[in-house]
Amino acid sequence: MIAAAFSRVADRLLVADPGLVRLHTALRVALACLLAGMASIAWTVFHHQPITLAAPGVLFAMVAPLFVRDARRSAWFGSLFYLYLCACVCFAAASELSPYPLAGDAGFLVVMFAGMLCQACGPRALGCALLGVVCFYLGLYLHPSRLHLVQSLLLSAFGPLMVALVGRAIVPTRPAASFRLAIHTVTLRASRVLHAPDAARLSVLNEAALALEEQLALLNPPDADTIRERIVEVEVAAGQHALVSVSAYGRGQANADVLRHAIERLDEIAHRRARRRFESASGDAPVSAVQRFADLRARLCWLPATRATTAAFLAMLIGHSLSPERWFWAVITTFVVFLGIRSRADTIYRGAQRLAGTLAGALASVLLVAPLHDSPMLLVAAMVLCVFGWAYYILSAYVPGVFFITVLVGLVYGELGFAMGPLVELRIEEVLVGCLVSFAVAVLMMPLAASRHVEMRLAAVLGALREVVRLGGSAALAADAAVAMRKLDRGWHELRIALKPLQMQRVVAWNSGVELATGSLLCCLHWARVLSDSARRGVSGEVALNAANVRAAHVESIVARLDSLIARYSGAATGSVDGGLDERVSVLPVFDLEAAAQAPVLAQLDGAVAQLFERLTQPVGERRGVFDWVLRVGARRAYAVASNSPRSPGD
Repeated sequence: MIAAAFSRVADRLLVADPGLVRLHTALRVALACLLAGMASIAWTVFHHQPITLAAPGVLFAMVAPLFVRDARRSAWFGSLFYLYLCACVCFAAASELSPYPLAGDAGFLVVMFAGMLCQACGPRALGCALLGVVCFYLGLYLHPSRLHLVQSLLLSAFGPLMVALVGRAIVPTRPAASFRLAIHTVTLRASRVLHAPDAARLSVLNEAALALEEQLALLNPPDADTIRERIVEVEVAAGQHALVSVSAYGRGQANADVLRHAIERLDEIAHRRARRRFESASGDAPVSAVQRFADLRARLCWLPATRATTAAFLAMLIGHSLSPERWFWAVITTFVVFLGIRSRADTIYRGAQRLAGTLAGALASVLLVAPLHDSPMLLVAAMVLCVFGWAYYILSAYVPGVFFITVLVGLVYGELGFAMGPLVELRIEEVLVGCLVSFAVAVLMMPLAASRHVEMRLAAVLGALREVVRLGGSAALAADAAVAMRKLDRGWHELRIALKPLQMQRVVAWNSGVELATGSLLCCLHWARVLSDSARRGVSGEVALNAANVRAAHVESIVARLDSLIARYSGAATGSVDGGLDERVSVLPVFDLEAAAQAPVLAQLDGAVAQLFERLTQPVGERRGVFDWVLRVGARRAYAVASNSPRSPGD
């Protein structure tokens, strides 16, 4: 009974957290922070020194494990070294500039600009950016003397020491175990599709498959191609079961059996590798310094850094007027709100999330400080729990992450003797200032509107779909088709993320024209995956479709419609495209059952693209420049009809 209950809990954790990566990371953060805090605070108490000397080391242990993700040991310690070096340099520089307020504020803006500039350069650069910003403010806020600065830097060595102890010994990174768990996550999500066919579950399954493929690229096992084939087999079978499993066709049970078999074959790989050890990807060709510099320069984010720094400057001015010591809360809000966002709606969405998490966390901290003040063990347990919750959620679910960090800040300040009422009020005011300034800067300086961002993502998906169609009919280009299919999957995932800010309201949907077409687009992705898988299996286009002219007609139909949609949503549309159907599209053959019998895969894809074209081009004039507000129930109903209709590809 206990074992069964534990197994169910573990399965639910795996479904929510592919490979339990977030759980292991949160454990490392909590343990490293606890051990670093115990060691450094014990030293300060024993030598009768201020407890604030332990802050840099504890802060490093709290942030660094989130960004040390390398598989190879040398790269792992290299990332840890760079993170620690950046934290120490920023803390020391801020401590030296703290007697000069204007110089300190200017230095803080420079550090923030550099951090935002390098945000897209990988986990190591992002970790250095976050640690640099936080440690620079810590140096300005604590303004330690030279002696205390040296002592803080010496005590901060407990941070990387405990991170290394926890990350390499107590909760080590085991690539083989993580890979087996990632496979198990894919099979669990596929099993959910098996028991409850639903189009939304296909996207969740696809996210787990993408996470598994990222681990494959990192580990590079000898049988990587076989594993990729099994993953695609599961995705194709799940799509068949969810989108084509209709009783009228008599294929529901057959599709379910195929999906079960695909799940068993993928799960077999995990059991086969239960006692084998992966080798990390070390055979890659060396990259020259010139090429590495060019790649780094291409990833620099100049415009986002300019926007974020402008917002930080304005938030700093207003924040200083509210509190000369707590202005950082307003500035860090602008930093996290602009981190990784692409449109105005993203900014509003992120700001609303931070504000909601702050309000909830402030209320919880007020309720917890008084009961825990006289119970040191319970207080420490609550702080460790907050650190764990923050690390578990901050990179995936922003509101719970902000909630836990706000509660942690309240507990720390409450234990130090600060009055909670004014402190909570000030934190809410500073966060609100940061959010409002970010909104204003986004509206004035960010040219990319939310609807335009969604259209750009949609154009990228359509372009990747066109490439899959071009390559999928030939067995000679099977490898290229597989790469194009994964590019299409990632584009679909990014489109779903771009739609999230437009779905904040539970009642209404913004930009409904694109959202109502997501069901048809998901059907297109499924049949594109089937087409790519057919090419991988060596089934040529002529054999699979029985007639070259039928295949050519469907390919021409698909490509023409996709070209028209790509022109529309990439901003390169001409007047004829905006005014109505393109001449090529208007004379295309109509999907019918006889053609489907001769060309099952391309005909189904042709029908799905035709339906997608119809939904994205009606009405054109009204959708441009005017936001359509529709009931969420209607959006769900249209999504379900597009995903589960017996003849959805050809209706």
